[in-house]
Amino acid sequence: MEASIPTDPRPAAGVDRDRRARRGRQKRGAGSLLRGQNQILRMVASGEPLSRILDELIDFMEVQSSEALCSILLVDASRTHLRWASAPSLPEAYNREVDGLLVGAVNGSCGTAAHRKKTVIVSDIEHDPLWEQARALALFHGLRACTSSPILGSQGEVLGTFAFYYRAPRAPSARDLALIEISRDLAGIAIERSRSRARVEEALRARDDFLAVASHELKTPIATLLLQIKALERLQRGREEIPVQALAPKVVKLERQGRKLLGLVEQLLDATQLLSGRIEIERAPVDLAETARDVAGRMLDGLGDHTPAIHVHAVAPVMCLGDGFRIEQVLVNLLSNALKFGHGAPIEVTVEAGERAARLLVQDRGIGIAPEDQGRIFQQFERAVSARNYGGLGLSLWLSRQLVERMQGRISVQSELGAGSTFIVELPPVP
Repeated sequence: MEASIPTDPRPAAGVDRDRRARRGRQKRGAGSLLRGQNQILRMVASGEPLSRILDELIDFMEVQSSEALCSILLVDASRTHLRWASAPSLPEAYNREVDGLLVGAVNGSCGTAAHRKKTVIVSDIEHDPLWEQARALALFHGLRACTSSPILGSQGEVLGTFAFYYRAPRAPSARDLALIEISRDLAGIAIERSRSRARVEEALRARDDFLAVASHELKTPIATLLLQIKALERLQRGREEIPVQALAPKVVKLERQGRKLLGLVEQLLDATQLLSGRIEIERAPVDLAETARDVAGRMLDGLGDHTPAIHVHAVAPVMCLGDGFRIEQVLVNLLSNALKFGHGAPIEVTVEAGERAARLLVQDRGIGIAPEDQGRIFQQFERAVSARNYGGLGLSLWLSRQLVERMQGRISVQSELGAGSTFIVELPPVP
């Protein structure tokens, strides 16, 4: 998740008054520079909103420079554009135009600095070729020079830019260059801390959502089991000998709910093992065709007479290199989903040998998956919007992907909303 930043490049009511008060407390000099840096770091440590920290940083640096007008832009999620974050001293109309600036080799001081990952000094906007596209805009607003430096993250990625503008053609002073370096470092710390906090909050929300779903999904089969047991107790109290025809439906329901409960618990245990790194994966020759036939047969036997047909198309043997138990687990997950979402239509399982991979395809003719959901269904706790009313923990596809990738394979999906889905598992062939 990208850090949260303001989207409207205009000062809110009362901002000018707050800025004057802050600036009244800020003085120039080595001691005040150190105190200002410490103040910014305290704001970061205390969890102040990123927008407030960046505003404070700009106010402080403008006082320290006395001539510069500062601006901070942040890269967007695509890392191709820069979005306005803070520039309270620059004209509002200019900020609106700069919001969404393209990162490029020749695109003003900021777009170029983000592209080069180096400080870009333009001492005369009117004559510098880097400003060809935005020269008229800058000159119209009285901006004649601009030095911009990329804000880099701890891994070297570009987070944004910190710029010093001037109202007269000039190069930055040695002091201003030092201030820019300090500013970009402080901004980088603030941005990374904000994004880290946002990721933690997102993880906590995902955890809470998962616990809520898991509680509901586990509660349903448990409640059904208890109801069926109560029904059997009532039958036992009512007569000495219970007819088989009265017992059979109850036993079938008990078994079905027991299997469902066992499957949910196994998914939770597997997820725990994967997240803790304790799961073990073997690498040995496996006949994918034979595995598909065995799993399909067991599922048909276990689910009863009303289960849709599962057709396995395979030329045996189709050998791959993997973990036989884990391949069965992946296939069970895929077939279970196909049965759940397939509207009772037959399911087609195809096993084929390729030059670079052994392929397993599971095709259903059910509800399908919208294009916007296909990229996230393999993520933990995620379910397609079209599948939300079908229950489940949102773990089976994530588990399948983790297992397949640990066997050095890959899993993908081809689907059309309302027309069914085909899940494709590719595993390395036996050398």
